[in-house]
Amino acid sequence: MGESGCGKTTLGRTLLQLIPATKGSIVYKNEDLGSYSTSRLRALRQQLQIIFQDPYSSLNPRKK
Repeated sequence: MGESGCGKTTLGRTLLQLIPATKGSIVYKNEDLGSYSTSRLRALRQQLQIIFQDPYSSLNPRKK
């Protein structure tokens, strides 16, 4: 949660590497996501999900 325009969506997209990070690194479970291969990123993206402003329209009801 945060104010409008504070970068919540940008952070989520960067975590999933849908947009590239311009500086620094993203560490998830003690691993740098920048070193992940395409197939490994695909598997990670299946485990994570961005929740947009209207969660009822963006959540996948089949996912637990």
